[in-house]
Amino acid sequence: MTGIFLGFLTGVLSHLSGNTISANGMELSGWFGVWSLAAALGIAGFMFGLIWMLVFRALGEAARR
Repeated sequence: MTGIFLGFLTGVLSHLSGNTISANGMELSGWFGVWSLAAALGIAGFMFGLIWMLVFRALGEAARR
Protein backbone atom coordinates (compact mmCIF):
# COMPACT_ATOMS: atom_id res chain seq x y z
CA MET A 1 0.00 0.00 0.00
CA THR A 2 2.87 2.34 0.77
CA GLY A 3 4.40 1.67 -2.64
CA ILE A 4 1.17 2.59 -4.38
CA PHE A 5 0.86 5.79 -2.33
CA LEU A 6 4.48 6.81 -2.99
CA GLY A 7 4.14 6.01 -6.69
CA PHE A 8 0.95 8.03 -6.97
CA LEU A 9 2.41 10.97 -5.04
CA THR A 10 5.58 10.98 -7.16
CA GLY A 11 3.60 10.67 -10.38
CA VAL A 12 1.21 13.49 -9.46
CA LEU A 13 4.06 15.82 -8.56
CA SER A 14 5.80 15.00 -11.84
CA HIS A 15 2.57 15.51 -13.78
CA LEU A 16 1.84 18.84 -12.11
CA SER A 17 5.34 20.14 -12.77
CA GLY A 18 4.93 19.39 -16.48
CA ASN A 19 7.51 16.62 -16.65
CA THR A 20 6.99 13.26 -18.25
CA ILE A 21 7.85 9.97 -16.61
CA SER A 22 10.43 7.97 -18.51
CA ALA A 23 10.40 4.18 -18.31
CA ASN A 24 12.79 2.18 -20.49
CA GLY A 25 13.11 5.03 -22.94
CA MET A 26 9.35 5.49 -23.31
CA GLU A 27 7.65 8.67 -22.23
CA LEU A 28 4.60 8.13 -20.06
CA SER A 29 2.71 11.38 -19.85
CA GLY A 30 -0.47 12.48 -18.16
CA TRP A 31 -2.49 10.36 -15.80
CA PHE A 32 -1.41 7.17 -17.57
CA GLY A 33 2.14 7.86 -16.41
CA VAL A 34 0.95 8.58 -12.88
CA TRP A 35 -0.97 5.33 -12.58
CA SER A 36 1.76 3.31 -14.33
CA LEU A 37 4.31 4.53 -11.80
CA ALA A 38 1.92 3.88 -8.91
CA ALA A 39 1.23 0.34 -10.12
CA ALA A 40 4.91 -0.41 -10.71
CA LEU A 41 5.94 0.72 -7.24
CA GLY A 42 2.96 -1.05 -5.66
CA ILE A 43 3.85 -4.35 -7.32
CA ALA A 44 7.51 -3.92 -6.40
CA GLY A 45 6.58 -3.27 -2.77
CA PHE A 46 4.34 -6.34 -2.72
CA MET A 47 7.11 -8.54 -4.12
CA PHE A 48 9.62 -7.13 -1.62
CA GLY A 49 7.25 -7.90 1.25
CA LEU A 50 6.55 -11.39 -0.09
CA ILE A 51 10.25 -12.22 -0.26
CA TRP A 52 10.85 -11.03 3.31
CA MET A 53 7.82 -12.99 4.51
CA LEU A 54 9.31 -16.15 3.04
CA VAL A 55 12.72 -15.40 4.58
CA PHE A 56 11.25 -14.91 8.06
CA ARG A 57 9.08 -17.99 7.68
CA ALA A 58 12.16 -20.06 6.79
CA LEU A 59 14.01 -18.63 9.79
CA GLY A 60 11.08 -19.50 12.04
CA GLU A 61 11.03 -23.06 10.74
CA ALA A 62 14.78 -23.41 11.25
CA ALA A 63 14.57 -22.04 14.79
CA ARG A 64 11.95 -24.64 15.79
CA ARG A 65 14.28 -27.51 14.91
